Amino acid sequence: MSRAGGRLAAAGAIVVCLLVPWCGSLTGCGNAAAPAPQDDTYDRLRKVYNLYRAYVDKNQKGPTSEDALREFGKGLTPQERAERSIGDDLDSIFVSPRDKEKFVVQYNLKPNPAKPQALAWEATGKNGMHCVVLTMGYPAEYDEKTLNEAKK
Repeated sequence: MSRAGGRLAAAGAIVVCLLVPWCGSLTGCGNAAAPAPQDDTYDRLRKVYNLYRAYVDKNQKGPTSEDALREFGKGLTPQERAERSIGDDLDSIFVSPRDKEKFVVQYNLKPNPAKPQALAWEATGKNGMHCVVLTMGYPAEYDEKTLNEAKK
């Protein structure tokens, strides 16, 4: 095969790799979770996740309560909070801007990245959907049924 033919084949393979997932999203195939909306809710959930992971990394177990997690966060230096993408506002990160309620967090849990499990989520959510952060740090938006399955 000529050099030009090899480049054309490689370019064609790249196009196919990019189009197949896109076409699947148009037909409704693919991941059961809806794509994460781009708002402050996921930013806050990620910060809760990052704080939770920092706690687990240091203590080798999950925090027992929001108070324990919050106190741990207050004990971190501003540099440590910045390095872990937690931020300095430890009050607002525990509240969803969409439903204005505190996030539900599974305490006493040592996250296992191999087992995608809901770590924190919106209590009420919006339009029947809950913003969720999984134990592997991945954000998602789940309906009630999918959320209940992810809690296990």
